[in-house]
Amino acid sequence: MKMPKRLLAKSLETDTNGQSIDCEHVYLPGHLKCALESALSIVDLTGKDQLAALGLDEEKWFPRLQKVVCLGAALHDLGKANDHFQGMLQPDEFPDRKGLVQGLRHEWVTYLILREAIEWLFPALDNDPINWLAMECAITGHHPAYKRSSPPKPCLDGSGSEMILYTKHPDFEACLRFIRDQFQLKNEPFLPLATIHLSGSKSIFKLISHGIRERHLYWESISPEEKRFVAACKACMIAADIAGSALPEEISDRTQQGNWIKAAFSAIPRPEQIADILASRLHCAVDEIEDRLRPFQKEAAEKAGPITFLKAGCGTGKTLAAYHWARKRCPGKRVYICYPTTGTATEGFRDYLFNPDEKTGKYGADLFTSRADVDKAIILGIHRGREEEDPEEGVIRIESLKAWSTPMVSCTVDTVLGLIQNNRRGLYAWPALAGAAFVFDEIHAYDDKLFGALLRFLEALRGIPVLLMTASLPQKRLDILRNKCQKMGVDLVEIDGPKEIEEIPRYHRQGTIDNQDPLPAIQQEYVRGGKILWVCNTVNRAMDAYDWAKVAGLEPILYHSRFRYEDRVQQHQQVIARFKEDEPQPALAICTQVAEMSLDLSASLLVTDLAPFPALIQRLGRLNRRAKKGDPTRPFIVIEPVDEAGDPENLPYTAAELDSARRWLDALPETGISQLDLARAWEEKIEDSKERRPAYCPSAWLDGGPITNVLELREGSPGITVIQESDRQRVAENFRELKKVLIPMNHPPRHLEWHKWPRYRGIPIAPEETIDYSEERGARWLKKDQK
Repeated sequence: MKMPKRLLAKSLETDTNGQSIDCEHVYLPGHLKCALESALSIVDLTGKDQLAALGLDEEKWFPRLQKVVCLGAALHDLGKANDHFQGMLQPDEFPDRKGLVQGLRHEWVTYLILREAIEWLFPALDNDPINWLAMECAITGHHPAYKRSSPPKPCLDGSGSEMILYTKHPDFEACLRFIRDQFQLKNEPFLPLATIHLSGSKSIFKLISHGIRERHLYWESISPEEKRFVAACKACMIAADIAGSALPEEISDRTQQGNWIKAAFSAIPRPEQIADILASRLHCAVDEIEDRLRPFQKEAAEKAGPITFLKAGCGTGKTLAAYHWARKRCPGKRVYICYPTTGTATEGFRDYLFNPDEKTGKYGADLFTSRADVDKAIILGIHRGREEEDPEEGVIRIESLKAWSTPMVSCTVDTVLGLIQNNRRGLYAWPALAGAAFVFDEIHAYDDKLFGALLRFLEALRGIPVLLMTASLPQKRLDILRNKCQKMGVDLVEIDGPKEIEEIPRYHRQGTIDNQDPLPAIQQEYVRGGKILWVCNTVNRAMDAYDWAKVAGLEPILYHSRFRYEDRVQQHQQVIARFKEDEPQPALAICTQVAEMSLDLSASLLVTDLAPFPALIQRLGRLNRRAKKGDPTRPFIVIEPVDEAGDPENLPYTAAELDSARRWLDALPETGISQLDLARAWEEKIEDSKERRPAYCPSAWLDGGPITNVLELREGSPGITVIQESDRQRVAENFRELKKVLIPMNHPPRHLEWHKWPRYRGIPIAPEETIDYSEERGARWLKKDQK
């Protein structure tokens, strides 16, 4: 049997001249040693936090966690000792495999090896079937990915009919000796498995499928506590693999990885650092903070329980309450402030955690979103050079390792709740998440699926302190929260916002008008130097409104989702700058739903399309936002959208949702409307008895056991993300530019035949004749007669 000289675990590293660097850790024995060293450090430093977070008794479960994760880390990549995997990394050594794909992924090859070696390995796990199940699940599930079948399915073509295992290779034998010595096992096992059949009557997939069915039946029979232990083992071993494979950019000496891990997990915010953030926002000395905080902000800390629910109106200071809660109630814990969108997460970082003098996060704080590197580069005014990394895996791994050493984090909620559905960012950050405290802001904006994931998070991670915040919440969702806490045996501590602020009259309704009448009122307010926010329900309506305003001689700014991301951020910054109170010039921002949460501004006139009342509450939160007692109220105008034929246009909502919104508007007083009026009309008068209750949310992480799938965290919305043809060369030269130029679009019209377009890393490249784009207006598809 022909065998390569060495067994690689990952691609060879190269120097600046492109020459390969011979590093022991890229080979299978070295990589498994690195993974085991990482596992030992991670379990030692965070294992007790992991168990406490999941409500598992330390004395009972810690020794088992240590054994399962460490043995799993030492074994997890043994399956890479096969000709398919080695042929992928060493194509010159395997010319006969050129153009062929892997017939079976390495984690499942490891599973087959485990089946042959169970008698040898079982004593290392105290001969405990739960421990074995946990290790087996951790190994087969250490590479979760969307659309990857678990258990695996046969590769239909392009892989070959068999796979050769190199169980007699010196590197493989060295791995076995290492495992034997580390875990005090008997002599290495005899492994007769040398050839894996991938098709025909001897196909290995039948054996795998049968084995996983048996394991799943056993999984279904174990207790909820044991299932949470298995989930902890899976996430912890994934973290060990990451730390053993990927290092932060500033770490070059892999022998120091244990010291780096120790330093990373010791990075926690000190109360005096959070006090400094509070003092900076309150414009006072640290010893004056208590005097400056509002009563409800202090109550958030003084009365807090394991789960605290804070309901306060827009602009009342919920975020200050959150930092005060973290300072007083969560000493020694990392702090994650979780927002529903990248825009709100970025603004939260900019407003509270960014130090403009040092151009970095305060006290090591950082921003974590899917496009954080772009946002931070724009905040700092810098441009990144060329960096070659794999956007699907490498970058996420590096960013997740950085999260371990970040004491305060502003992030999208997906970064945290993604854990529940095996999303990679959440899984990779698990050791850091386990020792943290969490603030979930604007939870009213969660769709049913995301709210369901929040409930599973609260239920499973019952040892983690959580603060939930919103301006208002439907009674049914509040009841669900209360019931969930009751079943968990904890009280939901509820804190109300400042009535004296929420009762301030802020708005009056100027009427509901047809599709094209708001311009006279807008022009009048514009001439007076006012700040006007016009919110449309669709991008096309927003573009049309922008065109009307330009024709009327106004200078509008258009802000919606269908910009290249770098242009969208610039539009966002323009809107914020024009709406500053010290900016003397009038402002008109024409936006879509992106204005509902991402914009911290105060308008003097709001024009809005009719929308569901939760959306209208958010839009009204941008009108007269900083009103004080005695200030005049400001008007809002509601437009009933109609199409070109004059018929009602409901998109993207349903007729029923808009009917409820009309009833909600009718329940409001005509003048002197306060934030409390908005909330009461929602919670008391318009609560729909037929409103859908969030369904029980299945969790890929907690419920999967032997099956490791990745599920969507949010409800999907139809659409497509594209690159313009004009940006093709830019991203080809530097993939880091990719995030900057992606454009989220609605589905293309059929005549554009987008399925035939070329692709870059799977992303469609829109030909120039298909899309109309400008930095000021964004993108829309060209109609058939416009091509």
